[in-house]
Amino acid sequence: MAGVTVSNSGIAAHAERLLTAPDVARAALALAFEPTSASSPELHVEGRNFYPPMLADIAAATSSVHINQFGFRPGLVGDRFAAALIAKAEEGVPVRLIVDRQGSDPEGGSRSFYERLTGAGIEVYVTRATKPRVPKGALSRATENSWNLSGLAHIDHRKLVVVDGRVGWVGGAGIEDHFENGAFHDLFVRVAGPVVSQLQLVFVASVRWLGGRIPPADVPDLFPALEEGSEPVSAVVLHNAPGRFRPITTAIEALIDGAADSLDVVNPYVTDRRMIGRIVAAARRGARVRLFVPASPNNWACGAAEQFHHGRLLAAGVQILGYPKMLHAKAFVADGEHVLVGTCNLEAWSLRRFFEIDIGFESAGLVQQFEERFFAPAEEISSGLRPPLGLKEHARAAAFAAISPFL
Repeated sequence: MAGVTVSNSGIAAHAERLLTAPDVARAALALAFEPTSASSPELHVEGRNFYPPMLADIAAATSSVHINQFGFRPGLVGDRFAAALIAKAEEGVPVRLIVDRQGSDPEGGSRSFYERLTGAGIEVYVTRATKPRVPKGALSRATENSWNLSGLAHIDHRKLVVVDGRVGWVGGAGIEDHFENGAFHDLFVRVAGPVVSQLQLVFVASVRWLGGRIPPADVPDLFPALEEGSEPVSAVVLHNAPGRFRPITTAIEALIDGAADSLDVVNPYVTDRRMIGRIVAAARRGARVRLFVPASPNNWACGAAEQFHHGRLLAAGVQILGYPKMLHAKAFVADGEHVLVGTCNLEAWSLRRFFEIDIGFESAGLVQQFEERFFAPAEEISSGLRPPLGLKEHARAAAFAAISPFL
């Protein structure tokens, strides 16, 4: 099934149609974008390095702050973000959040945290993947429950920030303490330029699907004219909205299948048999392949399922590098110029059922940033991983590999 194709010149007009429509169905989130450009994409590794500039961008906002976040919870990091967002709202800057019920728990353990946000005038929208009936609209203006059949089982795993329609951030980390204190190893890429309008449209469409309203008169501020910059690179936003249109999944397949000289895969949950088969094929045709995974993943069942495939990967020549902390980043880099980075894991839920967002780049400069800031430091402290040993361990790994599409 094809997505809703939106030309680069038609993004603002498409947003206006969404904002004036009586209702927006989930199918409207299956957005197919043309390649455009990004200005000076910059890789930031570890929360201590990406949270401060992200907060600085928020502090500089003059027209809007939009955040879509699976995990936004109270804590040292969450409280800093809350203070920054409340300060913007008090200045009169519209602040809108989309959070996932499972990841952020805004109506349970995080309730008082979100009451502070909504009390300051921040609009919060909640994706509720486990509730058959849900209220529509902003959290502080809950309406009568309506059926949520199109949202069931579709967790919102996205992590993106858009400031003033001019600056965008996409990566794998939540707004949570364990991404700053080193327990979880992750990254974000900061972008400017025309690609930010694609991120903004995804956010606007998502707000409308959740029953939110944004004044159509705000479209010029949300989608300002954006310069390419002095050294633009090719970029495109890829958005998996649940359904048969899965551009991230397709892009991952194409990047792996096209790798001729080198392929680096960074992912915490590598269990999809078809993707693993593609990685094996890349190594067998002569590409140098490195697979960066956590040595001890937080989801031990996924870890066991992945270990089942280690023998096949190693036999093909894949170097499997176990990072000593919980490596949580999701990135794919091939042949010195192709980069795909965002939120999608190599397991069935992310590839086929969750809301996910990635950006694809063609940029030798960004590849160099990955090598210097992520791959080389990670390889230095990682250890080689092995296949399961002994009958018991092999049987356990095989069992979890068999049920991995449901983990």
